[in-house]
Amino acid sequence: MFKTVVAALACGLVSSAAAAQACNGYSQLCGKTFDNVAFPSTHNSFAYGNSAAATQSVNIDMQLQAGVRGLMLDIQYKDSTNSSKPYLCHTECTVLNAGPLVDELQKIRAFMDGNADEVVTIFIKNNGPFSAEAIAQAFAQARLDKYAYTPKAGAWPTLQTMIAQNKRLVVFVDGGSDTSVPWLAYDKDYVVQTPYLVPPYRPFGCSPMTAVRPLWIMNRFVSERLFPDKDFDFPVANEAGTVNTFPGIVEQAEICGSAGHFPNFIVVDFFYEGALFEAVAHINNVTLASLTTSAASATAVSSAATKTTLPAVLTLTSAAEPCSLLNHTALMAALVVGTLLVAFI
Repeated sequence: MFKTVVAALACGLVSSAAAAQACNGYSQLCGKTFDNVAFPSTHNSFAYGNSAAATQSVNIDMQLQAGVRGLMLDIQYKDSTNSSKPYLCHTECTVLNAGPLVDELQKIRAFMDGNADEVVTIFIKNNGPFSAEAIAQAFAQARLDKYAYTPKAGAWPTLQTMIAQNKRLVVFVDGGSDTSVPWLAYDKDYVVQTPYLVPPYRPFGCSPMTAVRPLWIMNRFVSERLFPDKDFDFPVANEAGTVNTFPGIVEQAEICGSAGHFPNFIVVDFFYEGALFEAVAHINNVTLASLTTSAASATAVSSAATKTTLPAVLTLTSAAEPCSLLNHTALMAALVVGTLLVAFI
């Protein structure tokens, strides 16, 4: 198993540069319009670590390298003075504080710099609330706004068009949008999302079934409110393996499809559990690809803040298995093992 994990990590780092031109990892997606593609997505993408409020087990860097293309970010003021720049916090900043928004945006920009064939979507929950100008300032400081696509009336472009124009980032916000920042789109003008507060052992559906907007978020994660007097949703981590199954995701997508709604963003907690990528490939009618990121960005497996590099032991030998034989689970295991090894070196 260890040899497979080592081979998977090495293949991810060195082989994708030779892959054929593709859009989000698949040549078949290049001709599809943005609203006819399903994207693997994570709920509270920034919220990882040793906290009851953490919804992911790895950082955004690793999520992007693994194939996640939809990110959900919650922004708040750092404290009650309401004087800070936007911070990424889940529940409250005293519970889980992932730092300034601009820091994570810089990491997303680094990924997009190194992966010219990738289209990424960000959903911002504006809990400040912050003005469109304040949000745009963070994007400009991170030099990420150069990739921002401005939605237009009518049909969405194909992924290939967005890539060719290098406008590969779509940004939605749930409040605070303004015409002064045309690429910061008000989500309710474009997006419908299924209920996001689903308690354990309750079925997932696709309501509101009659809503008509071009894009659909299919939420698929389990949350609980531990404090009745607080509007805090805490993830139920031990449910992820059951919730993120291939049959479960596909069944919910088919419920949406039966009402004429294509699920564009399949949103989960703890994405490495279950079969998110396999299910999204099925929804997109493609064969699951092993890896979508380029060798240039894949070298930054660990957080940009740590400035670490992969240990030399993680190299591909002639005895290792061919990259084409490695499945997505092995690739995910490789990314996690690589980061853990770095931490102990």
